[in-house]
Amino acid sequence: MDKYNKKTAFQKWFSATNVNECSKEAQMTIKKYDYYHKKLDFQTTIKILLHAVYEELLSYREIGRAFMDERLCREVGIDSLSHRSLSRRWAEINTNILMEIFTSLVQKVSTQRPSSKTSSLQLIDSTTIPLNKTWFPWAKFRQTKSGIKLHLNLCYLDQNNQYTESFMMTNAKEQDRSQCELLVNKTEAIDVVDRDYFDYKLLDRLHNDGYFFVTRTKSDIQITVLDQIAVDHPKTADGTIISDQQVMLGGGTGYATGRFRLVAIRTKEQKILRIVTNRLDVSTNEVVDIYQASWQIEFFFKHLKQNLILKRLYSQSEQGAINQVILTLIALLLTYLVKIELNTTPHSFS
Repeated sequence: MDKYNKKTAFQKWFSATNVNECSKEAQMTIKKYDYYHKKLDFQTTIKILLHAVYEELLSYREIGRAFMDERLCREVGIDSLSHRSLSRRWAEINTNILMEIFTSLVQKVSTQRPSSKTSSLQLIDSTTIPLNKTWFPWAKFRQTKSGIKLHLNLCYLDQNNQYTESFMMTNAKEQDRSQCELLVNKTEAIDVVDRDYFDYKLLDRLHNDGYFFVTRTKSDIQITVLDQIAVDHPKTADGTIISDQQVMLGGGTGYATGRFRLVAIRTKEQKILRIVTNRLDVSTNEVVDIYQASWQIEFFFKHLKQNLILKRLYSQSEQGAINQVILTLIALLLTYLVKIELNTTPHSFS
């Protein structure tokens, strides 16, 4: 991914984070934050940490060493930087303000890259960020490790245009199903949901509330076939379509869903995938293509954890960890906005 050129474009890259667009409450909080700290005020602190995220600086000490460069100091408007001071100031950043900045950036992106039922998918999945149990005792996960979980809605316009639209942070132990409905928020789009969110009652609720979904079923579900749909082109780039059926899921002594569509495909690795959806107005191959797009969020998570700073958190506090995740997502939105403005081909992970 292209990084900003700090000699010529850093201020432009950062400029979309206009705190004057924040709520009055947030602006009052920022004013209090800045009152006794003229050097590391709110905007300067955010600039420094955004630079650190994109340069993959792994600790406050590394950030401090980077800002021994006088040109970089001038770029953010400081004479020098103490890593201890930065650590204290970062711990005082209010999470709600970062969320307001994130939401404002999403609105700017969606204005320039609007989505609709026919032009976008909402890819919904989660990823666990493993943490050291000794350093992060508050993030209870397993007996030997800690962790937090990022539940994310990635707006997928096409292979070259994708951006984070909403997200939730939970303890790594949290079940995915409890977060799904918080991420589903557009009746005009198709929600492509990871199978860990799969739940009979949830699918019915989404359908009855007017949401379109595509998801993969679990292997042990009960299926009642109601009708067969002809498959005109069974061969796909990823395998062979076995069947397209209208079905009811569940039943017996348990809960049964309404009428849905179930497409079965045998992959090149000879695995059987069963894809369920309430979209009856698209072709069988389109259903498969829609589900295959869900792999993009896996690539997004891989990029997020391997190429950005989430592989190592600056702060050991819960607030600091959450703030760093939000800041990383803000950095991706800023880069995407610049690429839209410059009319370059956006990278798929921007």
